[in-house]
Amino acid sequence: MDSLIVYKSNTGFTKKYVDSLNRRIPESEVVEIGKFKAKMTKDVEYIFYGGPLRNNKIVGLDKFFKHYDKFQEKNIFVFCTGIEPITDDKKENVITINGLNYYHVRFYLLPGGMDYSKMNKFMQKMMKIGLKEAAKKQNIPLEQIEGRLTTPIDLTDTSKLDRMLDVYHRLKIIASNNKNSSN
Repeated sequence: MDSLIVYKSNTGFTKKYVDSLNRRIPESEVVEIGKFKAKMTKDVEYIFYGGPLRNNKIVGLDKFFKHYDKFQEKNIFVFCTGIEPITDDKKENVITINGLNYYHVRFYLLPGGMDYSKMNKFMQKMMKIGLKEAAKKQNIPLEQIEGRLTTPIDLTDTSKLDRMLDVYHRLKIIASNNKNSSN
C-alpha cells in the first residue's frame, strides 16, 4: 500500500468520492477520520483527506492536521465537497478559512450534495434555522424554502477526481524516474 485515504462524510456525498478514489488507486487503504492514527502514514507516500464543507470549514480537517508534523514530507491531497457553486472566490475562502496556505497540500473543491433525511438531528435543526433566516432576508414564504428539504440534491461527479488523479499519477512517475536514476 502506498496511499492512504482519510475521510469524514456526514451524509454520504464525500464517501462517494472516497469509494471512487479507492477503486482508481488500487494500492490504497481507506480510513474514517475517527479511526485515523498518525502512525498509519509511516509507510505511505500519498495521503488524501476528504470532508464536507460546513460554513466554508472542511469537517474533520483540524483533526487530520493535528498530526501534520508526522507526515508533512508526504504528498498530501485535500478535497472537500459542498453544495454551493464552485468559484475562484469560494475556493479562496475555503483555503483561507481552513489555513490551507500554511500547509504543503494540493487542494480540490468538488461538488457534493444535500440530503436532509440523512442529517443528524442537530444539523436538521441548524438547517431549519438557516432556512428561516434566508426566507426572511429574501422575503420568500418559509413553506416554499422548506419544500426544498424534501428532495435530496446530488451534484457529485466522480469525473471531477480526474485532475487530482492525474497529478497523483504524475507524482508517481516522477518518483519512479528518480528512483531508477539513483540506482
